[in-house]
Amino acid sequence: MPADNIDVQIAESHLSLDERIRRRAFEIYQQHPGQEDKSMDDWLEAEREILGEGHKDSAENRATVIGHAGRPGIVL
Repeated sequence: MPADNIDVQIAESHLSLDERIRRRAFEIYQQHPGQEDKSMDDWLEAEREILGEGHKDSAENRATVIGHAGRPGIVL
C-alpha cells in the first residue's frame, strides 16, 4: 500500500474520531442547554466515552492540560 494512501486513511480515521467526539459532546451539552461554561467538561466526557477511558474527574483533566500549557515550549 502506498504511503500516501496510508496517510489519507490515518487522516480520515482521525477526522472520524474527532467527529464522533464532537457529536457526543453536543449530545451531552443538550442535557444541560445554555451552560457553555461546561463545554470543556462535555468534550472531555465525550472523549472518555468514545475512547473507553471510563469516567474521570474533569477538573483533574483540566488541571493537567492547564499545567502543561503553562510550560515553556508547549503550544496547545
